[in-house]
Amino acid sequence: MGALVGALLVGGCAQEGGPGAQTGGASTTSGPSAGGAASDFTARDTQGNTVKLSNYLGKQAILLNFCATWCEPCVAEFPHMRKMYEQNKDKGFVVLAIAMDGPETVANVPAFAARNQLNFPVVTDEDSHIAALYNPKKSAPLSVLIDKQGKIVATREGYNPGDEEFLAKDVAKVLEAAPAAPAAPAAPAPQK
Repeated sequence: MGALVGALLVGGCAQEGGPGAQTGGASTTSGPSAGGAASDFTARDTQGNTVKLSNYLGKQAILLNFCATWCEPCVAEFPHMRKMYEQNKDKGFVVLAIAMDGPETVANVPAFAARNQLNFPVVTDEDSHIAALYNPKKSAPLSVLIDKQGKIVATREGYNPGDEEFLAKDVAKVLEAAPAAPAAPAAPAPQK
């Protein structure tokens, strides 16, 4: 019985089925297409500050981590997210947690972020405008990795122990990739 409960807590949660609905184990998903341009959004973080994705696009590698206060797999994934952020923030990497809590639980998000010691920005998506862009199924956790050029590199749905290794490899590849080189100025025409 204990193993069954553990299996139900790890994997993923989906909003449609309410808290605890399962989407299965971690996998790549059919969210935004890899190689597509990331779409900008604006939201408020748990401190009341306005956060715009465009402030990071083209400058940093970004990991959007869709989560919710009622999602146990999200809580299991957070220690790995914190560690990944700490190890890579000086290399041009940011994690933006997107709390998909609705009106019933959105007030719990700041305390939830503090309790889970989230050391990266946590924004609320109470009206689901960010989820509509990146996570229409409202799966949690769901991670969308965006490279320094603003292109979506990978989308991963769910969390099982060990999945953090795959995500860390994806992040390392993005951070190792050379940033887009600016266009070289045209050479002056030879003087006659």
